Amino acid sequence: MPASRVISTDMVHFSQSVTMEPMTDYQIHCHKEYEIYYFLEGDVDYLVEGKLYHPTPHSILLLSPLVFHGVKVKSARPYKRITLHLNPNLLNTERRPLLLAAFPNNEKHSAKEVYYENTGSYQFQSFFEALAALSDQSEIIRNQLLPTYVEAILAQLTVMCQTLSSVQVEPSTSGVITDIIAYLNQNLTDHITLDRLSKHFGISKHYLNRVFRKATGTTIGDYLIYKRVIYAQQLLINGASAAEAAAQSGFRDYSVFYRAYRKHIGHAPLTDRRNIPDNPVSAQEPLPEA
Repeated sequence: MPASRVISTDMVHFSQSVTMEPMTDYQIHCHKEYEIYYFLEGDVDYLVEGKLYHPTPHSILLLSPLVFHGVKVKSARPYKRITLHLNPNLLNTERRPLLLAAFPNNEKHSAKEVYYENTGSYQFQSFFEALAALSDQSEIIRNQLLPTYVEAILAQLTVMCQTLSSVQVEPSTSGVITDIIAYLNQNLTDHITLDRLSKHFGISKHYLNRVFRKATGTTIGDYLIYKRVIYAQQLLINGASAAEAAAQSGFRDYSVFYRAYRKHIGHAPLTDRRNIPDNPVSAQEPLPEA
């Protein structure tokens, strides 16, 4: 595998990279793009919505938008992987449903739909090498060819999923965590408290927090905030005002939303709304409370 290579545009982020530093914790996150994670080698654990995977060479994880996931590097062995994040608007409108069919539906998320091993015969590494080579081209040529190269990878994924069975993986903790995560995703914008969860699932708040953190690498509160922020970002990109995005994504207090957005996204909410072509902002963004 050559040195790290990156292609980054508004629609695609491609990374071919190597890490040799172990981690003590999972790097947990979620995002609004689809992601293809291609594992080459190393000693890592991978968490996806509370399910634990031990990637083997030439295995693939298919991650849908808003899915909480993260990796922990367990040793100093070279950790080599390829990741491709893509905005679905990059794809041809007519082909888009077929090309994204391999990705799991968030509401029916299960191990059967996420992780595939022994994919070497499908030559994904060659597809990714061809995509990486676009980084040597001019920006004009690269941007014109990117959709074709990405669609070729997705087409190969579609073929793979028709012929290769996914791997059965046990949840990292008891089945109650899977149920809790499903409940949080289905009620993401509702007012959810530990008391409500404790009562609904019939378990103590202390136990709930402890097993959730062990399974996902984060707290229930941080899980909800992160997912709501990513959901709010998509609302902003689609034209909602900052106040509308805050309310519709489940934040009851705008100042809490504003601070969380800056923490997780790195800039103010209005920045993303200003990036919409032909969609001028008609009002000032509300200021956070002091």
